Amino acid sequence: MTVYADRLAVLIQTVADAGLQGLIINQTSYIFHLSGWMPPHGAPVFLVIGPRCVVLVTPFEPDAPGQIWNQSIWYDAWHTSALTPAVDRAIVALREAVSGAGLHRHAAVGAACDALPARVALSLLDIVHLRDAHDLLFRATMIKDAVAQQAIRERVAMLDHAFVAAARSIRPGVSELEVYGAIVADLTLALGAPPVVECVFGSGPRTLTNEPQPTSRILAPGDVVLIDLFPNLSGYVADYTRCFVVGAATDAQLAQHLALQQALEAAERALRPGIAAVEIDRLVRQSIETAGYGPWCYQHHTGHGFGVLAVEPPWILPSSTTLLEEGMVIAIEPGIYHPGYGGMRLEGNYIITGDGCESLAGYPAVLTECR
Repeated sequence: MTVYADRLAVLIQTVADAGLQGLIINQTSYIFHLSGWMPPHGAPVFLVIGPRCVVLVTPFEPDAPGQIWNQSIWYDAWHTSALTPAVDRAIVALREAVSGAGLHRHAAVGAACDALPARVALSLLDIVHLRDAHDLLFRATMIKDAVAQQAIRERVAMLDHAFVAAARSIRPGVSELEVYGAIVADLTLALGAPPVVECVFGSGPRTLTNEPQPTSRILAPGDVVLIDLFPNLSGYVADYTRCFVVGAATDAQLAQHLALQQALEAAERALRPGIAAVEIDRLVRQSIETAGYGPWCYQHHTGHGFGVLAVEPPWILPSSTTLLEEGMVIAIEPGIYHPGYGGMRLEGNYIITGDGCESLAGYPAVLTECR
């Protein structure tokens, strides 16, 4: 069996365990993970898994290295009358695929309802009972196989170089957007294709705002620059954060970042199969409080899984009793948001191994001074 056939088998078993007769997938990341084929941007594509077979609904026949579907149904997305929207033609093909996959009237069929367009969902209500399968897809992809792990390693390595490009471009008089542009250019050349670069990016007082995005703000000496990159790089995601200072860092800034380094190290020492996510969360927060930064300790999650999507289980939270397992790929991201010294976050990426963890992020986990 190929890796794609193995992944499909895991998903089919997960569907059966959930008491569902089938599954409709329209998220490109999951279709890529299952087949190695990246659907075209902007065109509706569906993978229908049923008791009879697997059917792909697509605007053209794909050249897929690990073809997992038994048949494909094409629809004309661009060349027929503009009076008939492509989504309507895709819906006709999807209804045919549901029947062809062996999903009969009133069958319980899963779909990630937060990702399925309402127009598509409503068009299926007369033939199947849709059930939310958001968590089902999470469960089926939470343990990454060796091929996925290697792909994620390669994407994280791209971020290593992107942070080098960021450090080279950070200096007084440069805008946040110029630094962001240097990151995008570096990732584009590394990937050999235009990446989708999602991020959190703030400098100076903007490091204390919620989820800042790059702006035309000009960097000044002493500014902290917080850059959290989580791009989708040809089907897989990498996700980690580094902080920089424009010029020399103050002792207070260095001390604050050192507390984050110690908190991340505490997590690394504890990461292993069988430990509860809540314990990792406790250790990280306790480390920050012990260092004297309790009042400014982060209020967001301590970490999460990633790889197929930017954010997926397991969740590293105070309420999460999930036990970590070998093959999980997770990010740990403690933060300290001090109004006097700036907001800082430090994020590591890890694969849970048989006896601990493998650290992936290669850019130094220090506060980089950009002189």
